[in-house]
Amino acid sequence: MNIPDDVLAMMTEQMRQIQLQMRSVRAELEKYRQKPIESTIQCQTAPDEPPTEKQINFLKSLGVEDIPATKEAARQLLHELNEKRENGEYSIPPTAKQLKFLKGLKYAGELPESKEEAWKLIQDLTAIE
Repeated sequence: MNIPDDVLAMMTEQMRQIQLQMRSVRAELEKYRQKPIESTIQCQTAPDEPPTEKQINFLKSLGVEDIPATKEAARQLLHELNEKRENGEYSIPPTAKQLKFLKGLKYAGELPESKEEAWKLIQDLTAIE
């Protein structure tokens, strides 16, 4: 299908006009954009409010067995663990499922210290078979 030159030129001009209009709309919207407010206010939760299901699941995924009793304590623990992980001071321990899988492979060596080490070990052992 051939498009005549005059139709192609008209369509190109329309697209250019749309681009110009979008730029002006973007500029107008920027005027109303709010600057992000830094969070200086701590979460205000009831002191005895239990941790959320999301916090519990995330803590469990990080290998935490003793879940804090309050939402605020769980938040603080998550914050601490996150900082330690970023600094290389904490690694997630292997999961029970990984350890069971290694036992099923009759692995008798030293148990891995982290979830990542366990994953690599499982990959190495299953690649041999």
